[in-house]
Amino acid sequence: MLPVKRFHWDTPEYADAFTTFLKYTGERIYVRQILRGIFSHYPAESRAIDWGAGEGDLTSLMLEHFQHVYAVEPHPGMRAVLATRYPCAQVFDGTLISTIPPTPVEVGLISHVFYHVPDHKWGAYTIHAANQLTEDGVLAVTLKDPDSGCNQMLEYFGAPRYNIYDGLARVMRLHTEFDFSFTRVPGSISTPSFDDTLQIARFMLCDRDADAFSHSPTEEEFQEYVREHFWDERSDTGGWHYEEVFCFVRRNAVHGKQPEGRR
Repeated sequence: MLPVKRFHWDTPEYADAFTTFLKYTGERIYVRQILRGIFSHYPAESRAIDWGAGEGDLTSLMLEHFQHVYAVEPHPGMRAVLATRYPCAQVFDGTLISTIPPTPVEVGLISHVFYHVPDHKWGAYTIHAANQLTEDGVLAVTLKDPDSGCNQMLEYFGAPRYNIYDGLARVMRLHTEFDFSFTRVPGSISTPSFDDTLQIARFMLCDRDADAFSHSPTEEEFQEYVREHFWDERSDTGGWHYEEVFCFVRRNAVHGKQPEGRR
């Protein structure tokens, strides 16, 4: 039997699958509502950064409100599209951990970037991004909910789920100079064809390296899982539950301050 077909994040196949995912995911309505609410607390001359901007789906949202937007993207193809579509953004060739913006920022966004970062490094990457904030700035980190259908698929084949709560637990204990808060927004993936359903499911499967699976599926097993769990033959529609988790990181205003009586 043939092993499951895989593609890497820096290939055209992955970029194409990402486009399909954005086309059929429904949670962007709620994501945009939350982000616009955050942006509205800051004046237009504030600075914002999109860490791992892709082709600029959310960079464009920042540009609607802010005059100064930085966008970091390591993928050369996506970066080229980003620069062409949004010439007003200052685009950086780098990764989240290797890039330091020219100035502190009021708003930072790490949207679904941690699929490309080992879980044990999430905390360090988050703190690196949070350290670029102004005193009143906010960093929003987003990831799919641990109970999403695609996370259940990963676990079925023996790979760990993506869990932002567990992944940031250590830095939440250690870095009391920051406050962390969480919220979730509803969402789903709805597809009109089995091929689109399969492409998006493969996109999610490939977020974990092949050696992360204790039971590496064959192509036949993978397609059988998708057909059973994500596709409805009777209605000719597909998809699954896909809530999104937001973690908001802000500087702790009282951190390091001594009580009045001890000064």
